[in-house]
Amino acid sequence: MTYFVLFLGLCFVLGGLAVASNTSLYSGEVGFMLASLAGCGWLLSLGVSFMSLVLFMVYLGGMSVDYVYSLSLVADPSQRLGGIGCYGVELGLV
Repeated sequence: MTYFVLFLGLCFVLGGLAVASNTSLYSGEVGFMLASLAGCGWLLSLGVSFMSLVLFMVYLGGMSVDYVYSLSLVADPSQRLGGIGCYGVELGLV
């Protein structure tokens, strides 16, 4: 059990490093999911199963969707002009 908890700690740290370094747009999301799963595993090892389930649903159900949506907005090729210029292009198309 001790090795499993140490493995979860290592996964949590590596997931946090993957989010912080963010080598590509989607590796941050994979690191975010890895860190949240490892954190929920830590809570399960402590015997707090309900809190682990709630955090799992919040992180991977809500925060992950927001993170992927933000990444898709950043990677959108039509936003080359910046935030305000993008609205100008959309108004020009209308």
